[in-house]
Amino acid sequence: MTRPATRIELRREAREVITSETAQHLPRETGGILLGYGEDADVVVTHALVVDGPGASTHRYVRDDVRANVLLAAFLASRADDDPTGYVGEWHSHPAPSGPSPTDVAAMQATARDHDGPIALLVHAPSAQQPFFGLITRRQRMGRVTSKAATVLAPPSKCERPGPLPDG
Repeated sequence: MTRPATRIELRREAREVITSETAQHLPRETGGILLGYGEDADVVVTHALVVDGPGASTHRYVRDDVRANVLLAAFLASRADDDPTGYVGEWHSHPAPSGPSPTDVAAMQATARDHDGPIALLVHAPSAQQPFFGLITRRQRMGRVTSKAATVLAPPSKCERPGPLPDG
């Protein structure tokens, strides 16, 4: 039996798209689609697509599903047949330092009902001490859907430098 995914590994390219788009849209929310693959019991996010949300505000983002499907199809069509990269979830920003809202959790649970594997949600709140919040939702037996907080492993941005090493 495979243990349920509890970590989201965010690769540099995806992180840069999310942080850049969030900065450009502040104080409004923005978001899009996460692409990647499962590795062991983790979700690895290699790419993030931006999907405009009509009516985005300081406290709400609803993506344009038609545009999302077009962008997803174009991305997948450009990949090699043996490339494991595919849809793994959603991302959006929160201008306030907060994680997924009850609305976010409900939306992910609705999405997970139509998918076999784990579906990740990344919320980027740049003003939070830990700017990435993760959630993994999956459909269980008998149609039950569960959501659990996930650890987000994110590489530092290009402008961040590691702090000094402690004296030892």
